[in-house]
Amino acid sequence: MVEFDDSAAVAVVGMAVRVPGAERDLDLFWHHVVNGIDAVTFFTPEQLVGWGVPKDLVERPDFVPARAVLRDADCFDHRLFSYSPSDSTLMDPQQRILLECAWAALEHAGHPPVAADGNRIGVYVGTGLNVYLLDNVWPDERAVEAAGGLGLIIGSDKDFASTRIAYKLNLQGPALTLQTACSTSLVAVHQAAQALLTYDADLALAGGATVAPPTRRGHLHEPGGIFSADGRCRAFDAAADGTVPGDGAGVVVLKRLADALRDGDTVHAVIRGCAVNNDGARKAGFTAPGPTGQAGVISAALSVAGVDPDTIGLVETHGTGTALGDPIEVAALRQVFDSERPDRAPCALGAAKSVVGHLDTAAGVIGLIKTVLALKHRVIPPIAHLATPNPAVRLDGSVFELPAAARPWAPIDGVRRAGVSAFGIGGTNAHVVLEEAPAARPRPRRHVTELVLVSAKTAAAAQDSLDRAVACVAGTAPGELADLAYTLRTGRAELPWRAAFLTGAHASPPTVRQVAAKARARGVALHLTGAGELTGNRPNYDADPVYRQVVDEGVALLRGRDLDEAVQERCTRLLACVGLARSLRSRGVAPRALAGVGLGAVACAVVAGTMSVADALALIRGADVDGSRFGPPDLPVHTCGGEPLTEYDDLAYWRAQAAEPPAPATLPVDLDQVLWIEVGTSVTPHLGPDQPALPADRHARLLATVGALWQLGVVDAWDPAHDAGRRRVPAPTYPFAATRHYLDAPATRLDTERHH
Repeated sequence: MVEFDDSAAVAVVGMAVRVPGAERDLDLFWHHVVNGIDAVTFFTPEQLVGWGVPKDLVERPDFVPARAVLRDADCFDHRLFSYSPSDSTLMDPQQRILLECAWAALEHAGHPPVAADGNRIGVYVGTGLNVYLLDNVWPDERAVEAAGGLGLIIGSDKDFASTRIAYKLNLQGPALTLQTACSTSLVAVHQAAQALLTYDADLALAGGATVAPPTRRGHLHEPGGIFSADGRCRAFDAAADGTVPGDGAGVVVLKRLADALRDGDTVHAVIRGCAVNNDGARKAGFTAPGPTGQAGVISAALSVAGVDPDTIGLVETHGTGTALGDPIEVAALRQVFDSERPDRAPCALGAAKSVVGHLDTAAGVIGLIKTVLALKHRVIPPIAHLATPNPAVRLDGSVFELPAAARPWAPIDGVRRAGVSAFGIGGTNAHVVLEEAPAARPRPRRHVTELVLVSAKTAAAAQDSLDRAVACVAGTAPGELADLAYTLRTGRAELPWRAAFLTGAHASPPTVRQVAAKARARGVALHLTGAGELTGNRPNYDADPVYRQVVDEGVALLRGRDLDEAVQERCTRLLACVGLARSLRSRGVAPRALAGVGLGAVACAVVAGTMSVADALALIRGADVDGSRFGPPDLPVHTCGGEPLTEYDDLAYWRAQAAEPPAPATLPVDLDQVLWIEVGTSVTPHLGPDQPALPADRHARLLATVGALWQLGVVDAWDPAHDAGRRRVPAPTYPFAATRHYLDAPATRLDTERHH
C-alpha cells in the first residue's frame, strides 16, 4: 500500500439534493436514512391512466404501480435563471432540477452561485434518458413547431446539461456531460476530483439527475429481473427480488483539501481516493454485473487513497436488491476486504436504494451524500426492509455485517472511513474512498453585532429568505454569528429584492425592499464633521479592524506628547471621524464626494488621500508640516464654500481649517442629487424615506447604515480585512419558486379537454 500524500486529498465542501420524500432537505433525508423510511409511492389505476399510462399496461398482472417520485418535479424557478415560461416548459426537467441543485450546492458550500469572472470552477454532471421529450413534448405538434429544431435540441439534449449550468452560473472551468448509466454521477465525482488534482479546476461541481414524467410511474416485474415485484427494494434481504425506480438529483461541491482548510470552508468529508474501470467482456452479458471489475475498481481506489481496507467501517453498495446483483457484489467485496487481522472490526454495508429507490444516473452521488452524512453524524445507518439476510449473500467468515438498525460508528485505528460504489449497466464501475473531516482548527470567536444580508429575485422569495435567515440566526450560538453573516454576505448572489438586519439586542424588524435604480444613480456623499459625543466608540474599536487601525496609528503618534485638553479633544475627534469614514469605505460604501468644514475638512483630506494621519495630527497640534507632501485627492472634496478643493497643498488653508471648531450637521454644498451620510464621532445617514432605524450603539449604527445602503444597491464588496479568520458555514439556501412549467402527456390533455 502506498503512503498517502495529503496534497492528493479532496474535500466535500457543499451538497444539494432533490430526493423522494425529503426533497431539498438534507436533514430530513438523513432522518429517513437513519430510520429506514422509504419514499416509494403507489398509484391507483385511475391516476396512471390519467397521466397517459396505457390502460392495457396498467391492467397487466405483472405491472407494479410504484415509483419513488419528487414533489413539484414539473416546477421550475424560471425567473431566477432568466428563462421564459415557454423555454422552461420545453426544457428537460432533469436539467432544470440539476441547475437548481448546482445553485443550492454552491450556496451550501458558501460560494456565490453566480461566480466572478476569471474563476476556474468545473462542472461534471449527467442525466437520465429524457423521457419527458418522448412522452410529453414530441407528441405536442404545436409546441414542437413553435420551438423550432434548434430550440428543441438545446432544451432537450443531454449534451447541454453541464454547459447550461456553466453558462447560467458563469462557471469558467471545464464543463463536461458524462454518461455511464447507473454509475454516471459517481464517475462525475471521480472526474471532478481528478480535475482538481491536475489543476484543471480550483472548485468543481459533480452530480446527476434522473426524473421521469408520470407516464413512467410503474414498471413490469420479471422473475429474476431488475425490478421488484411489490414495489420495495429489499437489498441483501432473503425476500429481495429487485429494485424500484426513483426520481432524484444530487450535486456535490469539491475542492482540494489544503485549499479548503486554508480558505475556511466547511469540510463535510474527505475523498482520499477514487477510481473508475470497466468490466470489459469478463461477465455473463452486457447488462450483467462483473465481480472482477467491481473488485478491481475498489482495490484501485484503495490503492490510490493509500488506505488499508481493514480501516473501512462502511461500504455504501450499489445494492440493487436483485437476486443476481447482491451476491455478486458481496463476492467482489470479499475479494478486497476479507482480512486475516484477528481484531478486525466489522464493516457495515449500506444501500440507499432501499430508502429512495434506484435513482439511475443520480444513484452514485446520492449514495456519496448519504455516506458523507453518516460520517458527519458518526452513525452507521440501517438497510431499510432488512428482515432476514439473503442466504445467497455469503457473509459467513467475512468482515461484513448487514445493519438492521442504526448504531454509533466507532473509529477503526482512530479514524472513520467508508467506501462508496456505483456500477453501471454496460460495465463502468466507480468507487470512492471517504474519510471523516479533520477536526476544525480552534480560532477566536467574536461576540459582536453582525449585519446579515439576504436577497432574492422576487419580493416573495426575499421574504422567505429573510424568514429563514432570522430563524437561522436565532438558532446559532453568538460566537458563530460572524461566520454565518460572512457566509450570507459573500456566498450568495446579490439580487434585486433585499433585506438587512442586525443580530443581538440592536436588531429591529427588517423589511424587504427592491434595489432603487434612482438611488444607485444618485450615489453617496460623506459629510465629515467630527462633531458629536467623544465617548461611545469602544464597540467600533473592538469589532472593526479598519477603525481600530486608524485609532492605533493616531495613539502611537501622540504617545508621550504633552497636549492640552482642547488639542487632545480635537485629535480624538479627527481620529474617530477618519476611522468611521474609512470603515464605511472598507464596507463597500464608495462616496462620489466628500464635504467638510474646519476639522471635518482636515478629515476629508485624510480620507481622500491628500494628507496622512500624521500630518493631520501635526496640523492640529500646531507642529511644523511640509505642505509639499500633500497630494491630490482621490475623489472630489468640497470646501466650506461648496467649491471642489483645488489648492490641496496650501498649508495656510489647512492650518486655518484645523483651528476651526466642528461644523454643524448641514451640507456646505448643494448635494441634493446624492444620498449623504454625516460622519462625526458616529455615523448618521440621511436617506429620506429609506432612512433606517438607528440604534444607539455606535458599531450597530454604522452597520445599520451600511445595510440600508446595500438594500438601495449602493454598496460594493467589503475589504477582506473584515473577514480575517472567518469560515464558510452551511446557511439557508435559496427558496426556489415552484412555478409549474410542463406539457402534460397526450392522455392527460385529452382528459382535460373532455372536462372543459
